[in-house]
Amino acid sequence: MYEMSIVKQINLNEGFTATGGTSVKLSDVYITDFNGESSWLEVKMNHTDNLSNPRFFYDSHKWMTSYKTKAAEFGVKLLNESVDAAEFIRDIGHGHNIAIGTNKSHLKWDNVISLGKMKSYFNQDGVNRYIAIKKNVDLGRVVTDHYLYGKAEPAYYMQAGDDFYMIGDDNPLGLTDDIPALSGTGDYKVRVSTRSSFYEVQAEIKIKDMPSSDYSLKPGTDKKSPLTRNITRK
Repeated sequence: MYEMSIVKQINLNEGFTATGGTSVKLSDVYITDFNGESSWLEVKMNHTDNLSNPRFFYDSHKWMTSYKTKAAEFGVKLLNESVDAAEFIRDIGHGHNIAIGTNKSHLKWDNVISLGKMKSYFNQDGVNRYIAIKKNVDLGRVVTDHYLYGKAEPAYYMQAGDDFYMIGDDNPLGLTDDIPALSGTGDYKVRVSTRSSFYEVQAEIKIKDMPSSDYSLKPGTDKKSPLTRNITRK
């Protein structure tokens, strides 16, 4: 796993230790420095990875989510205002009062669209699985809010592909101040995925113009390590 290769790389740096995360409520890697300062690091294999994927469901004539993040709030607002999402509800429900779940347990709801019906709907020619799209969104801000406030503990750094970024303005590990902040724009999309035993409605959040960073923790990189600094900071 890429996350564990990053853990091993961090542990080669004097004054730092790292362990892998054990919960989806937290980010991927926990870093502690020689002073006891610490932070979570989010790790993505490349720039095209989904940066946040809240799920959504439809009931009582509106879209909702159980996720308590800015990214999820943005998606709920988009779905409830989207002409395309409203058309999807009309088409698959044939004008009836319906519910759309997003996990296996939701399939037990009254009036919920069954997995079979959902599969049949999207197997039709010309039917798009993306039921709502907002173009050219400041996803850097959306994703920053997600990692600072949407996790059980904030993540202040990200390794994406061969680039290392700051998330937000805080810098608990005291790393060099020329590390670029996570930023960029992209399309916020909501997609319906059908699986073997359930379906889900989830966001697709991918920044298409992330900046290049001079720093990286990728093993074998030619870039500078972001963990190189004066370890007598305190």
